[in-house]
Amino acid sequence: MVAELPPAIAFMLSEFRGNKLGLSDVRRRLSDESFVRDFLDQCLAGIGTFKYADRLEARVDKFDVYAGHSLNPLSPDGKCRMPGCRVAYAHQFARNACLYADRVVIPDPFSFTVDETTDEEMLVLLVVLKILQPLLEAGIIVFGPAAAWSCSDCAKAIREAEKQVMAQLWRVFKQTKPDVFRYKDGRRWHMSFGSPLFTSAGDELRITVPATREAIAASKPDVVLTGKNAMDLVLHYRKFLRGHFAQCAQGVVFSSHMGGSCNSTVATNTRVEAAGYRLLDRRKVGFAQPDWSLLRTVPLPALERLNALQALQVRKEAEKAMPAFRAMLQRDLMSLENVSDDAEEKRALEVAAELRVAARDLQGQLASLRLPSVRRSENLFVGLAIALEIVALSTGNPTAMLAVSGAFASLMLAAHKSERDRQEKQEAFAHQPAYVLLTAERIHGSRH
Repeated sequence: MVAELPPAIAFMLSEFRGNKLGLSDVRRRLSDESFVRDFLDQCLAGIGTFKYADRLEARVDKFDVYAGHSLNPLSPDGKCRMPGCRVAYAHQFARNACLYADRVVIPDPFSFTVDETTDEEMLVLLVVLKILQPLLEAGIIVFGPAAAWSCSDCAKAIREAEKQVMAQLWRVFKQTKPDVFRYKDGRRWHMSFGSPLFTSAGDELRITVPATREAIAASKPDVVLTGKNAMDLVLHYRKFLRGHFAQCAQGVVFSSHMGGSCNSTVATNTRVEAAGYRLLDRRKVGFAQPDWSLLRTVPLPALERLNALQALQVRKEAEKAMPAFRAMLQRDLMSLENVSDDAEEKRALEVAAELRVAARDLQGQLASLRLPSVRRSENLFVGLAIALEIVALSTGNPTAMLAVSGAFASLMLAAHKSERDRQEKQEAFAHQPAYVLLTAERIHGSRH
């Protein structure tokens, strides 16, 4: 059964059919007053009647994740904003969402914020939604509200939390020894700020801002500044940088609130958001708390090569192994005690290596169950039993027939026991975490 989607999303996917979308198509439809009016009606209908994730019952036996802004493929935050990079990330997210969590909650990108969406952003959102569509229809990715009502007291508490998170992120940024360099893009100079705090899923992101005369005078083209020289420029751009962290803090506070409302574990893949979540959890930055977990991408080639439909097939065929697979990831990656981001990354690599070794061992054990010599010996039992039965029936000797029938029964029991033992072993193997990896390898290999 196909899962129900928010009306505005279902409307847009039905109106923009096919996988080849162009900016001209989007602009033409969004300039049509009748189309826009229908779209807005669907947005209002969703807000009023759709059963978002915050209205669903808690599933204590499942690993349900709320995707923070950086993890959310429909958000431009925490990732390269070029359309090609956004699309590539959507494919990566589709694999991870399908395999690492029972269900993933992301905010509705249309119903609550449609007035703020440009034509270019609408095109990217449509392309990403089409990539995610198989998982949306399967109910693996579901939607939460992108806004929340709050009373005056709650609003005050939210603003205070945002101020605290922003101030903490600003302090941490200055402590991480940021660097800066000046480069030319076209006819204009820009300043690019880097920091370990901006790392996202192993990739280093940077903050770019137009260069002022003072910044140009204090730097040289394409020369990386560190130490005091970099810090002088950081303070020069203090207002801009603090604004960036204020925006990040708003996302962290909203996601933490909405993730709790949706009965899910809030997850991110950037250090800056992780620092904010840990602060909200009243812990020092650099220490992990299972409730504010980083959803690590374990580097397993067989999983990284899958598309969304293949990942969905792995999830289905390796269904029995998925709980153990996720439990292993939660235990080894998301419940570490004294953890820095480097330590979490190291542990992710260790888990990947362990899974690869376990997969090869499991592959050998599964192969032993299917060896021709084993199957031939089992077939010999059955063939011999049938032959003896035929002989016994043809002799006409009751004593011989009883004796042979007893042998037949024993041989048939042996054959069935061997088959049952093999099935039981295969059933046990199908529950092991590494079975997910083997299934992914088989499915990926069958498409090439």
